[in-house]
Amino acid sequence: MSDNRHSERSREAGISLAEEENISSPLYVPMKCLEITDKHRQYSDVDVIVEKRFDLFVNEVHVTTFFASPMELEELALGFLVCEGFIEPGTGKGSIRITSDSIFCTADIGTEELAALTHQQRCGTTSYRRNTARHIASDACFSKDAILNAVEQLKEKGKAWHRTGGAHTSMICDSKGEVLFFCEDVGRACSVDKVVGKALLSGTDLSQCALVTTGRLASTMISKAVNAGIPLVASKGATVREAVELANGAGITLVAFARKPNMHVYSMEQRIVFE
Repeated sequence: MSDNRHSERSREAGISLAEEENISSPLYVPMKCLEITDKHRQYSDVDVIVEKRFDLFVNEVHVTTFFASPMELEELALGFLVCEGFIEPGTGKGSIRITSDSIFCTADIGTEELAALTHQQRCGTTSYRRNTARHIASDACFSKDAILNAVEQLKEKGKAWHRTGGAHTSMICDSKGEVLFFCEDVGRACSVDKVVGKALLSGTDLSQCALVTTGRLASTMISKAVNAGIPLVASKGATVREAVELANGAGITLVAFARKPNMHVYSMEQRIVFE
């Protein structure tokens, strides 16, 4: 029996134990647990993902509370501001100041306007957002193989997931399916915010890119892509009706159940080319 209950996942992904042991990250910490199987009971040391609370303030107004992994917080803040519609992609990030438990941002939006935004309670956080309709007019196209190959890399690159089983992965890929940016986080939405923020800090044109992420494609995930200007979102997981409706209205290609050799395309299928 393995001392690490996720070692089988690592071997399946082609990651050696030696490589695993050399991974050092604030994403997880070792903890002891009693491992019970049908034949054995033993105490094991396992890696457990870290989840920390961070309050986000925009122009001194409390906007949301993240329960996120304690790294890449500047990327998280910038990605959130864009993905939730506070600022447009490419308009600059303003100032971002990070303390032990808070993130303070400035943006070109007044305090009164912040207070007038729709107030939403979801997934343990409170956030504000603009209720504005957007449409993605990107001419980017993606081959079926490029999308499927990119989705397969979620498993290959998810080191924290292999160690803990508790991390979500998001990637920004180009039209050929090459991974440009990659982030892991304990929160699915936070992994998207972080990878979008990382791409924007590098000056990447997201209108020619795809967002590939783990987990179910809910409407909140599609709305992030809409605000960031990303024309295609793909996952190995399922989607929901509201996400499909939003993607159709916004001109986003939504790909779910992307598992070689198949995929389900729910909207804007004309962006998928067959080579």
